[in-house]
Amino acid sequence: MERILFTDQPVLHPATLPGMRDRTITIGSVSKEYRMIGWRVGWIVGPRAIMADIGLVSLTNVVCQVGIGMSGAAAALTAIDDGVAAARATWRTRRDLILDELSDLPVVRPDGGWSLLIDTATLGLSPDKASRLAFKDGEIAATPMTGWGSPDRAGRYLRFVYANEPVDRLRGIRERLRKAWSV
Repeated sequence: MERILFTDQPVLHPATLPGMRDRTITIGSVSKEYRMIGWRVGWIVGPRAIMADIGLVSLTNVVCQVGIGMSGAAAALTAIDDGVAAARATWRTRRDLILDELSDLPVVRPDGGWSLLIDTATLGLSPDKASRLAFKDGEIAATPMTGWGSPDRAGRYLRFVYANEPVDRLRGIRERLRKAWSV
């Protein structure tokens, strides 16, 4: 997701730092940047000494790609205008709207991507309960981050994905959460 940044800062690749080229493994995919979710087409670049082992692991853990997935990825990667800049602008607009609307809540400000987190534990709600209430009373689908990391950290957060939500649907999200969570 290195091209889905809102900071206008250049991406710092660890492999470009002194002494790090032979110690860095880079994994990429068309799934996020190119909006090809579920296509599972990607790549791994790293030091020659470890790539043979990575290849063996990949053979037993990765399903072979269907032809349309590989052709679609090739088209995205070689397009003159791949649409990433336009998508990034759209996602930034959506992110900015949500941040504005939820400014009084404990939101983790994302500098890229197309989702954000709210620390629902700070509000006295478990992420599971916050998710259920948001869906039932606020008509908002959000994912508890339970199980996505250490329980003391990830277990505090609820994830909102705004990748495909139109701005008109995002407007009023604060009122819907106020109704659902009584905060």
